[in-house]
Amino acid sequence: MQWEVVIGLEVHAQLLTRSKIFSGASTRFGAEPNTQACPVDLGLPGTLPVLNRQAVEHAIRFGLAIGAQVAPVSIFARKNYFYPDLPKGYQISQYEQPVVLGGTLDIAIPAEKAGDPPRIRTINLTRAHLEEDAGKSLHEDFAGMSGIDLNRAGTPLLEIVSEPELRSAAEAVAYARALHGLVTWLGICDGNMQEGSFRVDANVSVRPLGQKEFGTRAEIKNLNSFRFLERAIQFEVRRQIELIEDGGRVVQETRLYDPDADETRSMRTKEDADDYRYFPEPDLPPLVIDPAQIEAVRNDMPELPSTKRARYQDELGLPQADALTLTSSLASAQFFEAAL
Repeated sequence: MQWEVVIGLEVHAQLLTRSKIFSGASTRFGAEPNTQACPVDLGLPGTLPVLNRQAVEHAIRFGLAIGAQVAPVSIFARKNYFYPDLPKGYQISQYEQPVVLGGTLDIAIPAEKAGDPPRIRTINLTRAHLEEDAGKSLHEDFAGMSGIDLNRAGTPLLEIVSEPELRSAAEAVAYARALHGLVTWLGICDGNMQEGSFRVDANVSVRPLGQKEFGTRAEIKNLNSFRFLERAIQFEVRRQIELIEDGGRVVQETRLYDPDADETRSMRTKEDADDYRYFPEPDLPPLVIDPAQIEAVRNDMPELPSTKRARYQDELGLPQADALTLTSSLASAQFFEAAL
């Protein structure tokens, strides 16, 4: 039987702000554990969140860059679940009414034959929404115990969700690279994957070629390198196909990728939206974005990679491959233009 791979990516980009999304605590990376967690981040009784204006402006900037609709009104919600590094027992996120809806991203898929130009595909995005990051569980050097560092708790995130339109590990990597290049180009995320500033969750399923219905998906969490993303998807696709062909069935679950063993492992049963008991965040009013604020952000936007790439090809006569390389990062484009 021939199989088709179906992949959708959820990317968490930490937004470049000096303070957290709902508190004034610092977002500086590398501080001593629990030295940058204030009462709001700790979820202490009586504390109230206050929304970070710059985080909203970063979300608007991203929405404009992908040609999406920036919602005039969006709602924050409580996403309830227990995890040791989630002090409140819930995460403030957006659910039914996110700040960014739709949009597209062009990706360059490397050619299979050497010398051929890359293939350009347009991928549709579902949404992007604002939320707070959780803390971090530390499992080393604690003699059989785990430590909790809440410095990261409350760091502003933009979760960017693609439609399930990616059909191979190579396409997933091309999409992740294009998105990484865009958020760093816009100056809304530093893109440091080793520090967790840009993390990818991959939803992977397979279905018989020609079938319209999606297969059961597994979500691979917290992939922090493009190489790990590619290898995790490749393993998961093989695992699911072999499982089905041997008479088994894929269960909806969350899995982790072990780079040392080059395999994915079951972490927990995958929750549905109902399991999180979403309801509107009572401590935050609806986020109302004025058209004037959107225009102010638009006027401050840099020339986008796609626009610059087209200009290099049209005005300078550069081949597509060279234009893609030179616009892969803002630093590359700036260096090229300075030299030019």
